Amino acid sequence: MKKSLFLLLGLLFFAPAIFSQKEEHEEHEGHFHGEVYTRNLEGKKEPLFGAVVFWKGTSEGAMTDDKGRFELDLHPSEKYFVVALVGYQTDTLLYEGQADLEIELKSLGDGKEINIVGELASTMMKIRDAQLSQVMTEKELCKAACCNLSESFETNASIDASFTDAVTGTRQIKMLGLEGRYTQIMFDNIPTVRGLASIYGLSYLPGPWIKEISISKGVGSVIAGFESMTGQINVAHKGDEMKEKIFINAYAGSQGRLEFNTVVKRDFGPRWSSRLHAHGAMADLRFDMNNDGFLDNPLFRNIALRSEWSYAGKHGLRGEYMTSFHRLENTSGQFNFNPKDEILSRLWGVNVTTQRYEFSGKTGYVFEEKDGMSLGSQVSVSYHDQTGKYGMREYQGDQLNARVNLMFASEYSEQVKQTSGVSFVMDDYTEILDTIDFSRTEQVFGIFSEHTFSPNEKWSIIVGLRGDYHNSYGFFVTPRLHARYSINENTTVKIAAGKGYRSPNLLMDNVGLFASNRVIRIQPSLEGAPYGMRMEEAVNLGVVFSRKLKLFHRESSFILDAYHTEFMDQIVVDWETPREISFYQLEGKSYSTSVQAEFQFSPIRRLNVRTAYRWLEARTQYGSEVLDRPLVARHRAFANFEYSTKEKDNGSKWMFDLTVKWLGTQRLPYTETHHGGEGLGTSSDDFVLVNAQVSKHFNSHLEVYIGGENLTNFMQMSPIVSADRPFDASFDASMIWGPVFGAMGYVGVRWRIE
Repeated sequence: MKKSLFLLLGLLFFAPAIFSQKEEHEEHEGHFHGEVYTRNLEGKKEPLFGAVVFWKGTSEGAMTDDKGRFELDLHPSEKYFVVALVGYQTDTLLYEGQADLEIELKSLGDGKEINIVGELASTMMKIRDAQLSQVMTEKELCKAACCNLSESFETNASIDASFTDAVTGTRQIKMLGLEGRYTQIMFDNIPTVRGLASIYGLSYLPGPWIKEISISKGVGSVIAGFESMTGQINVAHKGDEMKEKIFINAYAGSQGRLEFNTVVKRDFGPRWSSRLHAHGAMADLRFDMNNDGFLDNPLFRNIALRSEWSYAGKHGLRGEYMTSFHRLENTSGQFNFNPKDEILSRLWGVNVTTQRYEFSGKTGYVFEEKDGMSLGSQVSVSYHDQTGKYGMREYQGDQLNARVNLMFASEYSEQVKQTSGVSFVMDDYTEILDTIDFSRTEQVFGIFSEHTFSPNEKWSIIVGLRGDYHNSYGFFVTPRLHARYSINENTTVKIAAGKGYRSPNLLMDNVGLFASNRVIRIQPSLEGAPYGMRMEEAVNLGVVFSRKLKLFHRESSFILDAYHTEFMDQIVVDWETPREISFYQLEGKSYSTSVQAEFQFSPIRRLNVRTAYRWLEARTQYGSEVLDRPLVARHRAFANFEYSTKEKDNGSKWMFDLTVKWLGTQRLPYTETHHGGEGLGTSSDDFVLVNAQVSKHFNSHLEVYIGGENLTNFMQMSPIVSADRPFDASFDASMIWGPVFGAMGYVGVRWRIE
């Protein structure tokens, strides 16, 4: 029934293009303006969205909006700036005091060899934005294997990536000291990693499909919804800007992992273009390096397909439409566990099969006769089906999601802009754990408005407000504020404040609990609500200080930020009692305070260094005690070194990358063994992780890379309590604080065919 409804909704949403949409974009403030465009087959100007404008030899820049407009801060010493967009000839220009520039980029379609001057940084800080925004470009993502999204943050200082448990190999992220469920994750500006995919969804997007990742700390824009509490992550797929017609990535790891990815681009006349993304991955080798009788990494077979279509019509009409399919099958547990063998299936093991279908459409119309006015829509439908055996537990879950976002944007002047609209989200869940039925249907109707005020070059203020009505929780209001003040050309201060809400999804939000035999206890507090629990609610406050410097006669930057998240209401996940896990409503305090300093500089040409240190205090009331949240390190240090040799005329060069991370001790909840003794102790060890990669670019098309992870060979020994008695009540593999697999190597190839 749900599959039929899913297909019907897809047809209803995508058959008629009755909605229009303006792509969400970030506002830039600077000392001069410009427009970047190209000419179509009829010789008419067409604005270029996503072109990067940056000062030569620096990482300070801006990006064009959907009208090709940008605003760039003047540089105190540099006069040359670079305009770049993949698929077009890069241009280097001399700034001579113009107030407004028109820049035409020519397509590379004529096949002529182009000499590109200037180089874009692998990670760009959008210092001139009201929010603290950071963009990880494709160059940054290529520093590591990045097999999927969950593994793409190894070279980022703001996000922690870890495992949910010592058995399933499932990865999760944390931001500002809190779990990834409090961070809103979007694919191409559409909220995606949520619901039953709140943890597993990070593995659905292969890394080679990604163009760039935008990371914003603190509360996000109200346009995307009310769920952002600690930040927003938007992942952009490779799209029309691809220079190559075919992109191929192949990977092999010493842990037995094999992958193949490809993206194929094709144009159908001047209006339509398409991209086909394909992914296949498998791991069949069994490893038990710590000799606990359990697989260190899961066995899996994954396949994913994605088809995108873009339309560039006349008179300001644009559209992007996507359909995708994912199938993942994972097996883990005791070393010889085999779900297909009658005898070996009786061992303690995990076998999870997931199938996911997605459709989305974005349509926009820009009024050519009315500057700055546009209409837009985002429509998405997905169906998620997941079955799993987790030791002695059986899980069955499926989710049908439909989302509509309708927007109207206008510019009253260059100083005042607004985007307003309405939204609807529906989630229909069927979720059964053993014999307990947690099925429910959630419907949310919303209205929102966001205004941007830029009274002068020093100030930029974004005020957002939305109201939503939830069929179980009633009406609630989400206010948000972002502001930037530039003290001078090199020094900027930003503040952010706002609220966020979240409907609980207890089981998949805490999927790591299935890697234990703990008794699950849920203490309901609101009759008729999902899981019988109230909505989670938090306030986030942040302040950012940024400074551009000269060091070794080269550009450098220093950023200091502090964020505080205070929960007004929260679902407490209590692991403090051995052999059981409890979910109950917060009665007392729960907060997280994060302070991070990041310094980026280039001591010599082609060597970039990023260092960071972060202090965290994340505490929650468990029963009558306020304790540090478990498995959160108070102290963390990070350093990344990137060096490349001088590029030759044919694009040949070597690239070297080294990342070093230090994590301090983490508090562990009390665990006991079968005999009642200490399980894992009260705190973890601190440890250092080292990852490195060397890549050889034979030309601008072919690249071979080789790398290693966890080169210090650090492992959390005996991470599983009662590993020799997996069906005992004391069995617990959920207390994972470090790697369980030792040093690992890999090799891969990237091939770009134009």
